[in-house]
Amino acid sequence: MTELSIDVDLAHPRSRVWRALTDARLLSEWFMPTDLAAVPGHTYRAFPPPGLLGLASAFDADVEAAVEAERLAMHWRDDHTHTEMIWTLADTDGGCRLTVVQTGFFGVDGTRRRRELRRTYQLLFGERLPAALDRLASGEVDLGGVVADLHTAIPRRRDPVAPARPPVSPAGLPVEPPASNRRLRLLSLVGAAVLVVLASTAVAVLIGNSGGGGEPVAVGDERYGLGVGVQPGSTPAATAGPTAAPAPGSPAAGASASPSALPASGTPVPEATVTAGPNAQVTAAYKTVALLGLGGFDTEVTVHNPGTLAADGWTVVLTMPADRAVENRSTGKVQSTQSGTQVTIVPVAAVRSLAPGADLTFSIRFPALLAVGQAAKGCTINGFACTRY
Repeated sequence: MTELSIDVDLAHPRSRVWRALTDARLLSEWFMPTDLAAVPGHTYRAFPPPGLLGLASAFDADVEAAVEAERLAMHWRDDHTHTEMIWTLADTDGGCRLTVVQTGFFGVDGTRRRRELRRTYQLLFGERLPAALDRLASGEVDLGGVVADLHTAIPRRRDPVAPARPPVSPAGLPVEPPASNRRLRLLSLVGAAVLVVLASTAVAVLIGNSGGGGEPVAVGDERYGLGVGVQPGSTPAATAGPTAAPAPGSPAAGASASPSALPASGTPVPEATVTAGPNAQVTAAYKTVALLGLGGFDTEVTVHNPGTLAADGWTVVLTMPADRAVENRSTGKVQSTQSGTQVTIVPVAAVRSLAPGADLTFSIRFPALLAVGQAAKGCTINGFACTRY
């Protein structure tokens, strides 16, 4: 087992250093873009910028233990390495000492990578972190006994400055600004207009990719929803009432059918309908949770049993936007298999039986940098279309 260890003496209290080590916003300033937080049992993701030796690709950080202002233990893993990373803080006369210890498998050429990581950590923890702490300390002000940092403090009042008076000619008439100033203002206006057009285009693309093309559903419409199998765009099942006996060759009593919707491709997609029996068809609804570029997006699916008997098992199939390995974020509830862009999800044995009226929610992550506007292309449960919420 390979070990890498460095000590850094910092002229700052442990509370301030701990904040710089566990605040995702501050970490992005001196360490690297990440959503890391000191929450044991959670998994976070870090994205090293180009040029950091030994850290060539994004990696996951599983937080195993966290003692505030004292110790943060993590498990770092990527496609080639699995290491334990521990950050420890201890008081010193002038502030505190940060000890960084990393042990485990550093890859095939572990010796070379350990040398590269030592140089990188000396840069990050020995140079960038102290500079960030100095900026943080200089930005702290005392607001009646409450310390507020540079990013959240109320701006201090400044002495009023008299506005500059425009130049005038000897005759008392305003002087026209030089032609260079007029050109500069014109260029500024053109640049602002271009930025507005680009922002509007990005918003339009985001809106176009995030919504489906189905008919709008009014709030409070009892024909649709998680508790009813009928999906928007389909005909609701007939209400209870006298029915004629089924003709020979027709579906058996206790089952109902609804016409299948025809999407633009012309391929029929079955839609879930309420059955007449006591154990109704399970339904599913899904939504996309964007991660603002930090790791792609999550598809959160909620399976619901609207029947009066327990549902024994179900199968959800998600269609992703690209053939890329996904991550099951709910291993305690479901297991997943993948074939190309299709991901098949089934419940684990412990939660296979879904009680009447019960829900089960799980999450599947699609990893991608800057995945703005991307989402799962489709979702079915037991062959029926899911709803989007």
